Amino acid sequence: MHLFGYLKFNMDRELRLHSPVGAEPVIYTWPLTSGRGSDKHDGAVEIVETIRWVCEDFPELKLPLENNILSDYDTKSYESMRSLCDRFNRAIDSMVQLSKGTSLPQRLNKKPSRGLLRHILQQVYNQAVREPDKLNQYEPFSPEVYGETSFELVCQMIDEIQITSEDVFVDLGSGVGQVVLQMAAATPCKICFGVEKAEIPSNYAEDMNNNFRKWMGWYGKHFGEYQLIRGDFLTEEHREKIVSATIVFVNNFAFGPTVDHMLKERFADLKDGARIVSSKSFCPLNFRITDRNLSDIGTIMHVSEMVPLKGSVSWTGKPVSYYLHVIDRTKL
Repeated sequence: MHLFGYLKFNMDRELRLHSPVGAEPVIYTWPLTSGRGSDKHDGAVEIVETIRWVCEDFPELKLPLENNILSDYDTKSYESMRSLCDRFNRAIDSMVQLSKGTSLPQRLNKKPSRGLLRHILQQVYNQAVREPDKLNQYEPFSPEVYGETSFELVCQMIDEIQITSEDVFVDLGSGVGQVVLQMAAATPCKICFGVEKAEIPSNYAEDMNNNFRKWMGWYGKHFGEYQLIRGDFLTEEHREKIVSATIVFVNNFAFGPTVDHMLKERFADLKDGARIVSSKSFCPLNFRITDRNLSDIGTIMHVSEMVPLKGSVSWTGKPVSYYLHVIDRTKL
């Protein structure tokens, strides 16, 4: 095939998925596999999963789609995948057409289910973080070591601490931003902030943000206000964000004593009732107030260990303990 013909042939090989709520369609480019080894990602499988999640969300689609559309496809074949997408799009178009001006607005802007949100965040990550290997190019055991927090760990945090529309969440060292996005989509927080200074995750966080907004709009799902900020959370400009937060998340396992000490100084200004969740505790679990430690952060907080979860961070498969600290000045 002539080179121009080959390029045109490949450019034309796009797969579109129409939105169940009439938003802009998303476009996948064939071939759909990217990455290598453990980072290999198959977009065809993602398309099939996406169709299945739309069926969960719109039960009237479930029967026609599962019987006809999802019973026969080959993820390795462009023709088969295009036929799958075309059949899905026809079903979606007629549903959107039928529901114009009727029940669709009631379905819009609800929060996604936990399962759907996990799928959305995985989609967002797969499309934004093109080379996950680059996230680990740090000096071992330096404060920049990159460890991703799992979806399950954030679910556990949400289940264990009561979160209301008065809460302000901040993730210190937010990486590519997935914890902030999950909190914004899954909780009623007033606002969620993430601050990350390392260049590579910060660059990916911009793509995460764009993809998250695109996909949440495509599914018609609601999320709270959030900001992913490029910067050093220990500088003065971010002090106000930290001290006004009611929930602080910090994966400080590799931060080292200097950063931890500076964080303790910030935490001393948190309001009573503020909660800090971290991967290394800021004071001993058995802390007792004595004359000698009256200036210690342990005098104004209760600390407890959350139930360890296996696989809760990307850098080790072993269960990693997380700690919940609650600020309480009545201890003094």
